[in-house]
Amino acid sequence: AQTYAISLNDALQTAKEHSPRLRGAEMAIRQAQAAKGSIMEIAPTSFNYSWGQLNSAEKKDKQLSIEQNFGSLLTPHYKNVLVKTQVTTSTLYKQKKKKEITAEVKRAWTYWQYAYNVCSVYADYEQLANELNRIGELRLKQGEITLLEKNMMSTAAADMHNRLIQAREELKIAAQRFQLSCCSDSPILPNDTVLTVFPEQQQMALPLSQVHTDYFNSMTNQKKAQLGVEKSRFFPELSVGYTRQNILPIKNLNAWSVGLAFPIFFGSQSSRVKQAKLAIATAQLEAETNIRELNNKIKEIEGSMNKYKTNLKYYQDSALKEAEELTKSARAQLNQSEISPAEFIQSIASARDIKIGYIETVYQYNVAVLEYELYK
Repeated sequence: AQTYAISLNDALQTAKEHSPRLRGAEMAIRQAQAAKGSIMEIAPTSFNYSWGQLNSAEKKDKQLSIEQNFGSLLTPHYKNVLVKTQVTTSTLYKQKKKKEITAEVKRAWTYWQYAYNVCSVYADYEQLANELNRIGELRLKQGEITLLEKNMMSTAAADMHNRLIQAREELKIAAQRFQLSCCSDSPILPNDTVLTVFPEQQQMALPLSQVHTDYFNSMTNQKKAQLGVEKSRFFPELSVGYTRQNILPIKNLNAWSVGLAFPIFFGSQSSRVKQAKLAIATAQLEAETNIRELNNKIKEIEGSMNKYKTNLKYYQDSALKEAEELTKSARAQLNQSEISPAEFIQSIASARDIKIGYIETVYQYNVAVLEYELYK
């Protein structure tokens, strides 16, 4: 299948359009909204028809009665509050999932850039490995080096080649991860291969993510609304009735009735209220725990970002330049036979490790920035 290169914005849009988690969150909102139709819990209407000797000596009396129980008058109000909190909770859950999906796509994006640049570094050293083998063979024939030194050069070249193979495999994994994070059926890749350091979008003084805190608190509010529903069932229930009867010789007698039903046995409903109160306490404890854990995580991320920024400054100010100079100097001295194989291999390995270390530091810093944006 053809592979498409897309921008970061297109990747984010694709992920949001095709993510099963976002579709599930949207269905949860619709389900909560659909509960509005069940706010009024009206019991089935009762129809009764009687005939025979009901109210007179005659046996041809007839009576039709209709009765409707509307339940507690307060319950619909509290159920409406419960439905609103459920819709709010589901909406906040969807917003939280959007932030998580955005962070996942960006993390997969920066992981692919990391793997691509590591692969590029090892590809450059693959050319050097071929040159190293050629020079080793030539200098061995000329008697300038021993067989041991030639073997050292061949081993170093083989190690560079093996690292390139591993880097290419990791690049394939990164491409698969990026495609999965975007929920794309077609093979896709980032269209930007430049190793980019993500900027900090927010200051560290900002509070914790409003979406996360509102979501945790909304879970508690939902339990409080459920408590209101359970308490409302202690109030009287309203019922309305209509009766039409024949008491011979009088016909077509009509009557209306209004009744109130008072709960006398409170045992089972008191138990439900107690359970609802315990559920509130549990939700509050979970919300406080989650918020505290997020605050701790933010502090850890801030510490990591400061550490990685220090490392980036070290690499950008001096280490990368020194690695380039070290590679150029070592290659020039090797061509002029002014450096031993062991010294050359050590110099090249040091320069390579510096470049790889910089790429890894950029990746780690970018991941920390993404996590910071997720929870801030």
